[in-house]
Amino acid sequence: MQFVLHLDDRTVDGLVDPVSAERAVDDAFAAWGRGVAATTQRVRAAGSGGAMASAMAAVVPPYCGGKLYATHAGRFTFLNALFDVEGELLATLDGDAVTLLRTAAASSLAIRHLAPPHATVATIVGTGHQAWPHIEMLLRTLPHLSELRICGRTPTAADALAIRVQSDGVTTSTSGDAGTAVDGAQVVVTVTSARDPLFPAAAVADDALICAVGATKYDRAEIEPELVGRCSAVVCDDVTGSRTECGDLLRAAAVHCFDWADAIELHAIAAGNVVVRRSVDAPVLFETQGVALQDVAVCALAYERYRQQTIQEADR
Repeated sequence: MQFVLHLDDRTVDGLVDPVSAERAVDDAFAAWGRGVAATTQRVRAAGSGGAMASAMAAVVPPYCGGKLYATHAGRFTFLNALFDVEGELLATLDGDAVTLLRTAAASSLAIRHLAPPHATVATIVGTGHQAWPHIEMLLRTLPHLSELRICGRTPTAADALAIRVQSDGVTTSTSGDAGTAVDGAQVVVTVTSARDPLFPAAAVADDALICAVGATKYDRAEIEPELVGRCSAVVCDDVTGSRTECGDLLRAAAVHCFDWADAIELHAIAAGNVVVRRSVDAPVLFETQGVALQDVAVCALAYERYRQQTIQEADR
């Protein structure tokens, strides 16, 4: 029986830093935009008693693979598989660390291309698992950031995140009201499991970039249709997948605030095929549900670093 390498979450955390994950995800999206890489849409199977299984796959040469996961009562259990392009199974990997790294990496890619160049105020709405990786990403990605606002339903959770922020020149505040928290912010990141919009459309500034991360199913929504309608550009990590599972855009399209024909692919921006011109007159929206391309890119990086580490230890 063939031995299969398995990298657990702790090992992945030790091998892959967020900056390297961002570069890997950037390169993967650019390769997709050039027609070199490819990704599938997520498929889900729902059974009785709330059981659900989901799967997604991608090719990012010289690797391919995907993610399989189970969901029950709000709990996710992930397993990634990494192959080479000739079909040899190279490793399996736990998915919690990979998911945290790859999700914030996609938001970073969008911010670097779509945010106002001199953004000084950012807001994150949500205090769950994705909050801290996105806070770290904002501090790293926005060079002129001077004010960070953290908004959540639980004050203690927001306060705990604020205490962790140690960045010179950045003032941190917390709020329980999302409308107030996003008012005047030039970058807004939503990382919630909300089923209804989080704040009024009018609360968002005309020059803002909204990174909507949480609406990953058709019955979830973080953004009002009216806000989608205000945006000068709507960018998706995968337009085809968004048509099935992006609750924000499905609701906006249903009331004629959004036309799917106008959606822009993130991979086209990463590859330089499309340039979104920023305007101070209207916001820009980035919708991400997550694609397997991101997972394979980060898994490949973890595998390569593990192999390098093993070789170096053997040579000592």
